[in-house]
Amino acid sequence: MSIRFNDQLLLWGLGVLQPAAPQEVLAFLKLVYPTVEQWPDELYLNDCFSHWENSNYIVVLNKKYSMYSLTALANMRMDVKLRRQRDKARISLLRAAYDASLGLPGAMDQDLGGASPSSEISSTLQEGSRPVGSGSKPSRTEPTRLRTRTYWSRVSEQLSTQVGLDFHSPGIPSFQYRYCSFPTLKALHLASMGESSEKDMSLSELGLAIGVSPRLLTSFIHKPENHYRHFNLPKKGGGERDIAAPRFFLKTIQYWIKSYILCHLKVHDSCHAYMGGRSIKTNAEKHIGKAYVANVDIENFFGNITKEHVFRVLEENGVGRNLATAISGIVTLNRVIPQGAPTSPVISNAVLYKFDEAMSKISGANGLVYSRYADDITFSADSRAAIESIVSKCRELLAGEGFNLKDEKTRVASNRASQRVTGLVVNEKVQLPREYRRRIRAIFNNALRNPQEYADRLDELYGYFGYLSSFSCGRNAKQIRKDRIALYRVRRLVRLQKSKDE
Repeated sequence: MSIRFNDQLLLWGLGVLQPAAPQEVLAFLKLVYPTVEQWPDELYLNDCFSHWENSNYIVVLNKKYSMYSLTALANMRMDVKLRRQRDKARISLLRAAYDASLGLPGAMDQDLGGASPSSEISSTLQEGSRPVGSGSKPSRTEPTRLRTRTYWSRVSEQLSTQVGLDFHSPGIPSFQYRYCSFPTLKALHLASMGESSEKDMSLSELGLAIGVSPRLLTSFIHKPENHYRHFNLPKKGGGERDIAAPRFFLKTIQYWIKSYILCHLKVHDSCHAYMGGRSIKTNAEKHIGKAYVANVDIENFFGNITKEHVFRVLEENGVGRNLATAISGIVTLNRVIPQGAPTSPVISNAVLYKFDEAMSKISGANGLVYSRYADDITFSADSRAAIESIVSKCRELLAGEGFNLKDEKTRVASNRASQRVTGLVVNEKVQLPREYRRRIRAIFNNALRNPQEYADRLDELYGYFGYLSSFSCGRNAKQIRKDRIALYRVRRLVRLQKSKDE
């Protein structure tokens, strides 16, 4: 027997899970309200969703599997209190979806629930890029793109995994929509009543895609100071670095922007920071065995990447003006990208794409090698005159981009001295500095004799061990065995302490 039910609550449940099937919404509400005894039957659910579709409150995304998402009209008609609760629940589940995506292989062009990437070319998010698994390899002339994460699977799938419930109707496959709540830009425009041009996205439409209220996104833009916490970290050369870390809500939205939009930004092959498969080691390997190695640093790098820089690089990568305006507001604080935001490293890689391209061409034409790791620029060559000339050109091009070099940190080393690139010695091969190896060896020797002193530093020891293992230098088989024994003794001590506490 069918019963009357609070339709606003059903709408709220769909807003939290979207895109979702009616049965998934009902299963979610049963989890949230376990004391309720009577729930609507399938007939009532279907009638309710059919009425919402006719009233433009929801849009059907997949008729075969009855997948729906909310429209802009539904967001406006939802009670303010319910909308705020929806945003909280939605962001918590989005974060779970993000965390689950960390372990998945990169498949940025997958679109399992909507049109094929090749069937809808949109400059907004570079949808014309080649699908993963198509058997084609990118051209050597094509720029690198930051495909470090898949699109996140639906939040209902993460909820099912975490609580061990069967949320899915029989036969529903896994969906990874190109716009999170929507499979295509066309479907997103339809749900928003066509606010933006064909190849752009308004702030309201960005909220629809993420599944949160535009008002929440607006608060990130106009009151960003309310969404960050500040702390200081010591600099290697002295002094302190101000870190502005976004709070949970903003950080989750920034992760979304990073995974869905910033991953398409062009990054030059000479850039080695913050990218899968690249590191300080790959950066250093390019400069092995050169007569001269020069290191120059960009002054206050993150602090000089402005909101205007972000907007420009988004537009240059095909993002529409409205979306570029919204994103540049969400990822900046006091009109610059903050150190501590997950979006800042990605942006810092892309913002100097033209500079990296120019320096690579000039270096190659003059027999030099160029690479960049964040704000650390390296040149190497067999001629000191060529090095001095390229550093002068580097200063000139950087000034055109709005950056300056730290003259006091510009240094040139010949092969008669220790040549270092991002902290690694490159005279004959890439290896760790001798003083660093000695310091870590002393730490492990002390841990072997006094494991109790390192009970709170087990993760640190594992980090050192893994880092040393990535280099062939400085440790023979005997030393490696001693390091393993030290790790074993500290780990055993930690386990004994934990068992006593329990």
